[in-house]
Amino acid sequence: MAVRKRGTRAPARNHQLVRILGVLRDVDRLGGTDLYELAAKWGAATRTIRRDLAALQEAGVPIIAEKGDRRVRWRTAYRDRMASGLTGLVDASHYLALRLAMQQAGPARRTSTIFAYLEDLSDRIEKALGPGDRERLAAIERCFLQHDRAVWDSAPPDVFWPLVDAISTSHLCQFTYKALGAKEPRDFTALPLRLFIHHGTGYVLAWIPKHDRILTLNLQRLRGLRSLRATATPPGGIDADGWVESAFGVWAGGPTTTYRLRFTAGAAAYVKERTWHPKQVLHDLADGGVELELTCGASPEITAWVASFRDSVEIVAPRSLRRDFADLGRWLASTYATGPRVLRPAPRAGTARAARRAS
Repeated sequence: MAVRKRGTRAPARNHQLVRILGVLRDVDRLGGTDLYELAAKWGAATRTIRRDLAALQEAGVPIIAEKGDRRVRWRTAYRDRMASGLTGLVDASHYLALRLAMQQAGPARRTSTIFAYLEDLSDRIEKALGPGDRERLAAIERCFLQHDRAVWDSAPPDVFWPLVDAISTSHLCQFTYKALGAKEPRDFTALPLRLFIHHGTGYVLAWIPKHDRILTLNLQRLRGLRSLRATATPPGGIDADGWVESAFGVWAGGPTTTYRLRFTAGAAAYVKERTWHPKQVLHDLADGGVELELTCGASPEITAWVASFRDSVEIVAPRSLRRDFADLGRWLASTYATGPRVLRPAPRAGTARAARRAS
């Protein structure tokens, strides 16, 4: 029986397959690559690389050649087939994350896995864009006032990026937090869910497993943050998106309440051109006014917001808030019916001691 000799063809074929797959990976990177880069990387002649690219094209891989600054660059055209183009891939949140990673630096941020990924992606974008494209992006950016990014830029770096990391991987964190009015900070374990901005301040939405409730934490009041090894998933009844629908502002701890607020014709345009709550409903009134209906957790924030409209709003529901404003109206009427009360200033500490000695 003849024995077929094993030659070196199989290893050679394996090497060729590895090279072709490697070429495919290289041309699929943002910005693509050129023949000389591929030839140098894979130790092959440029004509061999051309054959590899042609074979991939015959297999149905959409590879195109584009003229660059000096050489023709080869890349895949998957992104070109997307109807929405780049805007379908990158929304405002993605852009913000990239810009933060491209502008910020420092050891505290670089320890974050998600920051390292964003930084790598931003480097690839920087290399893929020419000077003209980078200037055009900068010109677009200058068209907008970026208050939100300023909030993130001013957030404590030793907690901001670790929080982003923990949210993306569902890791529990040990928080050291000093609440407003508290004498000392306290420690507790929570799962960070979302970062958001409200009235020019950064907040983290977090779930406390021990008490099974959601709370909001001001980033400026965080005194320490330590990511734990343990991961967690909130119960089905607790989710960040549901919290957004139930909250009016930052605080959402009150009972679910339906508000019906009737605005005058003078305030109608201002009210109608804004979204006050994700599930608001507007009803036009015959006198030119508008009635706003929304359901959210009762909170002091919505009470203060309604009061800011002064005599341009009437509370239809709930009755409890209507009674509160009736009490407020009586207090305002009695307080402002006359001039301000004359009150003596409190004595300073040194003055009080001197008076006691004199007596």
